[in-house]
Amino acid sequence: MKVQLLLITALVLSFNVLHAQTTKGAWELSLSGYLGMVKQSSEWSSPTGSGTSEGEAKGYVLLAVRPGYYITEGFMVEPEILWTAQEDYPPCFAISANIAYNFNIPDTHITPFVLAGYGIGNGIPITHRLTSRLSDKLDINVLNLGAGLKIFVSEPIALRIEYRHQSYSYSHDYSYYYVGSYTSESTTTFNTIMFGFSVFL
Repeated sequence: MKVQLLLITALVLSFNVLHAQTTKGAWELSLSGYLGMVKQSSEWSSPTGSGTSEGEAKGYVLLAVRPGYYITEGFMVEPEILWTAQEDYPPCFAISANIAYNFNIPDTHITPFVLAGYGIGNGIPITHRLTSRLSDKLDINVLNLGAGLKIFVSEPIALRIEYRHQSYSYSHDYSYYYVGSYTSESTTTFNTIMFGFSVFL
């Protein structure tokens, strides 16, 4: 209910402010929260057999920071940094190189956008293993796809609402003297609705 009131207030205020410029050379700093569901599936093979498993869907919350730079009007490079940590566990993070296009619509304070990107990390932010690091290397692949709205509430500030599809894929080779070697491949898919804000510098 609080989120709905915040969105309605932002829409009302957006009719009384100037539209911020998303022009070439501008900087945008965004902070968003992830609220969604995650489900994990696994597939493995070994000399003695193979199999698959499906996990249960679980809810989660996470934060992300994105500094963005407009290369041309509407088109920006927006690297994304995800960082999670839990007491008694080493931190895990992912760094993605995203590109986004903002559709500047005349006489409105709402700017739709789409984005795509690819990155690497050393862990998966939220899984049944919580926030534990899966690797000491940056060998977890991250695919980002998304679309959303920026709602300007003042010249330099916009609320940011978006849908995001993220896929984390990880492969690991194991070797045991009594079984032999086998490979485990995991893919964790996130489908999230993100709420946040952007500050234009």
